[in-house]
Amino acid sequence: MSVVMAVLASATGVLGAWLFYLASPKQQWRRAGPWPVRGKWIPGSTSSLVSLAMFLSLMGSGAAFFTWLTILMLVWSVAPFLGVWRARQRGGAHGRP
Repeated sequence: MSVVMAVLASATGVLGAWLFYLASPKQQWRRAGPWPVRGKWIPGSTSSLVSLAMFLSLMGSGAAFFTWLTILMLVWSVAPFLGVWRARQRGGAHGRP
């Protein structure tokens, strides 16, 4: 059961980080730009905090925090590069010359 919980916590953390990235003004995943809503940070922070709570139930506080933070940083490091690649594939802002 703890393996399933760890996978769910990781997936929720990836989702939260991805939602944070989609809410940023310079993201290139959504063709229409960032979400136009006022509280666009709420879904990302909710998912991220749920992920942290799940990790805290599985391991000690230090290990849970650093595991959670590593997942968030991994997504935040990869998402911009994937966004530029996707924009090039569809001929967007950084399209082919």
